[in-house]
Amino acid sequence: MAKENKENQISYVLTKATENNVKFVRLWFTDIFGTVKGFGITIDELEKVLNEGASFDGASIFGSERFQETEMIAMPDPTTFEILPWRPEENSVAKITCEVINKDGTPSGLDSRFILKKKLKELNKKGLNFYVAPEIEYFYLEDSKSMKPIDEKSYFDQIGTHSDLGSDLRRKTVLGLEKIGIPIQKFHHEVSPGQQEISLRYNDSLTMADNIQTFKLVVKEIAMNENVFATFMPKPFKEYEGNGMHLHISLFEGEKNLFAHEKKSKSGVSKQGEGFAAGLLKHVNEFMLATNQWVNSYKRIATPNEAPSYRCWSKKPDYGNLITIPEVRKGSRISSRIEFRLPDPGCNPYLSFSAIITAGLKGMQNNYKLEPPMEESYSNLSDKGLVKFGNEKKLAQDLGTSIKNAEESSILKDALGEEAYLIFLKGKKREWSEYLKTVTEFELKNWLNL
Repeated sequence: MAKENKENQISYVLTKATENNVKFVRLWFTDIFGTVKGFGITIDELEKVLNEGASFDGASIFGSERFQETEMIAMPDPTTFEILPWRPEENSVAKITCEVINKDGTPSGLDSRFILKKKLKELNKKGLNFYVAPEIEYFYLEDSKSMKPIDEKSYFDQIGTHSDLGSDLRRKTVLGLEKIGIPIQKFHHEVSPGQQEISLRYNDSLTMADNIQTFKLVVKEIAMNENVFATFMPKPFKEYEGNGMHLHISLFEGEKNLFAHEKKSKSGVSKQGEGFAAGLLKHVNEFMLATNQWVNSYKRIATPNEAPSYRCWSKKPDYGNLITIPEVRKGSRISSRIEFRLPDPGCNPYLSFSAIITAGLKGMQNNYKLEPPMEESYSNLSDKGLVKFGNEKKLAQDLGTSIKNAEESSILKDALGEEAYLIFLKGKKREWSEYLKTVTEFELKNWLNL
């Protein structure tokens, strides 16, 4: 049955490619640090590659830790075939997401997509599936040199004093995303000049990780066509808010949302949902190297702004909260969810989802108790109270601390598998070492005259 199903999928892809005058196909895969890599083939090679895969230098999946050539196979997933919306209709270009396999046919332990699929297989054996809806933030800049935002608008603004290019770009992006099968929930201008947010509609986590990777490329390509630079850098500006990627998450058992709240639940989610949230709260410092993987990621977290800074939760969105458990509309129990506010859009979504599942399940299966919510606003705490609270609840403030926390726990290794964990950790240590040796503009400005 599986073979027949794949044959049908391949037949569908070939028909769609012919009907849309596809000439070139990009084979995409994600390296261990979350960068989309790939190579192209012509339409004449497509059927063969769909059946047999295509050889390539697999060292590219090591990302910055690439050290020697090693031949691997990119095996396309026919369900991910789509026509790229920013390329010409004549001799059009399509993309297809691939899994990376070794020459002997076994999956590569360094393939990001396989890492998540392996974790989801564990969930599926329990009859469970993990669903995600991300709110993805990014900036439109005039160019990467000047770093000037394209507008001066703020939160939900509809019009500014200059051109409305941001709205036009968002509209073109949404149309492009929907054209390739990525449904959008909502979109708007964010709080900072030039900052945008587009929310993707709920989907299973594997599809969503694929969609996030495609989303970022679509945003960048459409912006580039208008001579605009789009960045998902977590904190490109000192004076403005950073880019987050809040995740609305839930676990389903068939059609049943396991997080759907019970009558006596004060939190708003079920006991299973409370256990999952408690797992995230307890273990977040041990796995946030995956959800916040760059030196710059911690500039967003360490800054007292809308980004989460503390391991606590609330039913009301407060700037420092790690988790918000939103109220749901009456009669909409199926939409019960946990909003995990920590990740930024620079992360590898496959690894991040795997880490979140690992920590959340640990809390759920071991019946972790969800601590009381944070009822008081951080702005109302005394200086002494804030220091005490910070000492107990503060998230890692820099990449070095996050690396140390990951090494002292088994959570991230369990999430990624030992092979990927070691390569990922090696890359992060190298990045932190390079950063520590860098002399910044801040240092030159303050101490050059010593």
